[in-house]
Amino acid sequence: MTLRQLDNRSNAAAKLKLLRFLRAVVAVVAFYTSAASFAGPAAGRKPEIDCSKIRGVCYNIRPEADARRELAYGSRVGLNAVRFWLSRGEYAKSGDEYVRKVVDFVRVCDSCGYKSMPILFNGNGLNPKSVQPESYEAADRFTTAIVNALKDEPGLLMFDMMNEPLCNEWISGATSEERKERSQTTWKFLRRQIELAERLAPQCLFTVGYTTGYEIEQTTAELLDVISFHDYSESLEKGRQNYEKALEWGRKFGKQVLQTETGCLARANSYEMALRLCHEYKTGWFLFNLIISGRCFDEHGIFYPDGTIRDAATISAMFGCFRNRGENCAIVPPNPNREGKADKALKLIRKALDDNAKASTFADRNMDRKDLLYACEVAANLLEACELVPMSELPTAKVAAFRKNHDADILEIRKFAYSLAMRLKEICQIVDD
Repeated sequence: MTLRQLDNRSNAAAKLKLLRFLRAVVAVVAFYTSAASFAGPAAGRKPEIDCSKIRGVCYNIRPEADARRELAYGSRVGLNAVRFWLSRGEYAKSGDEYVRKVVDFVRVCDSCGYKSMPILFNGNGLNPKSVQPESYEAADRFTTAIVNALKDEPGLLMFDMMNEPLCNEWISGATSEERKERSQTTWKFLRRQIELAERLAPQCLFTVGYTTGYEIEQTTAELLDVISFHDYSESLEKGRQNYEKALEWGRKFGKQVLQTETGCLARANSYEMALRLCHEYKTGWFLFNLIISGRCFDEHGIFYPDGTIRDAATISAMFGCFRNRGENCAIVPPNPNREGKADKALKLIRKALDDNAKASTFADRNMDRKDLLYACEVAANLLEACELVPMSELPTAKVAAFRKNHDADILEIRKFAYSLAMRLKEICQIVDD
């Protein structure tokens, strides 16, 4: 029965029933279409992804409990992908057991809302023997085992076939002629592994983490699905040059470009600056790295193991919000005494110091620290809110430490209170009566 026939018969109830049925059919179709998109591509077809939506971090394989806790920190700020190194050495020792460990980690990450980019081979600290023809067979076994184990995992984003292929002493320390020969040895090895992986998993995506846009090599890049590169530039100008070079390769091959490693405090490559470039060029990104720990703890990392952060600027930059540097509007200096709060803090410190000094015995002075630390906290909050002290040495942290340590030297607390008062007076240009 058609809708027109229903209208002709004025059967409103039947018409409504038919419309409801059609809506239900549409809803069911939509549900299963959506579910299919999460189940991965059809056999032999590459998945369609938007690399600009990737918000990732480099992160090593961790025990499940640690991974779930630490990945939860990143979920707060919208992170959705992890990039991690695999180990040929561990595979050589434990074989299938190591492969299961990798698969389990990918599944844990997926359950936490993260897609995975495992890195099969590593150019950093490269053992030259590992890319020679006599090592091909062992490398082939490793690639085969990993790719076959992960190729149908819904948590797989793509394979990074090699991290920074030419970033090692074997190549950088060679003569010009040797460098050319050794580079070609590396590229030949890498092409073999890319082609093998592609045969094993034509439905998967493949990339290589080139050290910079200038390292991208044609005969390997043309085999890839995504062009990825790293940026540890020390200035915006050099960073833009690096991005332009990588994007040039992307245009040449008609492929998306992805930033897979950036951010290092010790290379003048702050996370805020690194993310500003990603935002400017609309590329997805992977920061190095998630947790402040390990051998690079003092130059890399976003979250401390307890979930606190190194600095707020990094978190802000993840959302495309960057510090004003006077480029488009004048910087407004903060005024901690706008409402007289600095005057109040100075009075609190002065009174607390005086009261403490008038205590009848040293033991009484040592016990009477509550008011003194409260006065310190008010001054510290003013200075931190206006970012007028080194944010790596937060005075509020020192206040907390003094409160926690009941045996802290009262003279040290007094010196600390005095230093805060002097800093406030200097910043606010307060002159005593």
